[in-house]
This record gives sequence, structure tokens and C-alpha cells, in this order.
Amino acid sequence: MRRRCLWCQQPPLEEVAVLKWQGEERERLTVKLCRKHMKRLQEAGDEGREFKGWYYKVGWW
Repeated sequence: MRRRCLWCQQPPLEEVAVLKWQGEERERLTVKLCRKHMKRLQEAGDEGREFKGWYYKVGWW
């Protein structure tokens, strides 16, 4: 079991449902995020946040 944030070594604040996409390829995931990355993802809104060529946004819709 992963006991750290998806993008860093910090302990997770919570587990979040996210949509991960690149072009037409979409994937629904449940990931653990630390406070810093959770805030950044929420601030990105519907546009999502890019990380290594993939975009992420909170929610599956």
C-alpha cells in the first residue's frame, strides 16, 4: 500500500477521485495526494493540471 503522495514523498492528506487524460485517452483513478498537491489540483479546476504529459483534475466527470 502506497503511504505517500502520488507526486512527492509527503504523507497523503486524503484519497481523491481524479480524471487523468492525454488527448482522447482518459482514465479514472483514485489517488492519494498531500495537502500541497491537493490544493494545486483543486485550483486548476476543469482545465486540469499537467504532469509529465498527462493532465489531472479532481472528479471523474
